[in-house]
Amino acid sequence: MERVTGEDGKRYYTTPQGNKYQSVTTLTGKLNAKEIQAWRNRVGEQEATKISTRAANRGTRMHKFCEDYLHNKIKTDPLGRMLLEENNLLNVSMFNKIKPLVEQIDNIRLIEGTMYSDSLELAGTADCIADHNGVLSVIDFKTSTNPKKKEYIKNYFMQGAAYGKMFEELYKEAPNKIVIMIASENATEPDIFEEPYDKCLSILQDFILTLR
Repeated sequence: MERVTGEDGKRYYTTPQGNKYQSVTTLTGKLNAKEIQAWRNRVGEQEATKISTRAANRGTRMHKFCEDYLHNKIKTDPLGRMLLEENNLLNVSMFNKIKPLVEQIDNIRLIEGTMYSDSLELAGTADCIADHNGVLSVIDFKTSTNPKKKEYIKNYFMQGAAYGKMFEELYKEAPNKIVIMIASENATEPDIFEEPYDKCLSILQDFILTLR
């Protein structure tokens, strides 16, 4: 699949059949668009861009650490903690927080797998689809400055449901749940939130209908 940027500046994917589908993160970003714009207006565009860029870079590093760990590419000390090496202390600290949750993952189907759904007309790259505590799950790794509350991450579950539907259509196997793992800078323990796949998919489909 080819990833392209449309004239509107949004991310799209071209499927092997030639269909052009919107990125799932672009779609789910519409859920909190008004709140995000209000925040940008409040803190100022320059500061908002600075914070957003830092958060995006932090998230990218976390995804890479989790991917490398699941591929057995991470070096650890005798206590199982990631070694500092060329990474800064904050990055390593955040990965070490989430690592016990990552260790609950087994029987991996996909890591950083790009997929699409013809029924949803969406495409994107899933962090991980694997067994979580023995149950087939869509697993997403997130970072945050402060701990999140479950009621504030509806977009994460919708995103996970989209990946689940893509996997179901392409591989003929439906996941059972969506799992969100979050490492926060200002928390000693990571957060983990779970919801049934079918429930999250229904919420996503209802949201898509509101946009048509």
